[in-house]
Amino acid sequence: MNRFLHALRPRNATQAWLLLVAITAATAAIAVAERGVLPWIGWLIAALVTCKASLVTEHYLEIAQATPLFRRIVQVFIGVAPLALVVTAWLESRG
Repeated sequence: MNRFLHALRPRNATQAWLLLVAITAATAAIAVAERGVLPWIGWLIAALVTCKASLVTEHYLEIAQATPLFRRIVQVFIGVAPLALVVTAWLESRG
């Protein structure tokens, strides 16, 4: 499994950009599909947001060269933002 995930990891900014475009297209396809609000859609969108945020921080913000404090702040934001999306989707499905 680790070998498969390692093979998917982009090696340069162009590959990261192409992967970001693919994830954006997947997100748009999910948004356009007329399926209503399903309980698992929030989790799927949150996972895609997490992937996109990780790609941006690794390849464009160069988080590896940042100070540990800044790195930790960015990692917390990457964790909290998708959770907020899940909570929002959950509240939307209840109402």
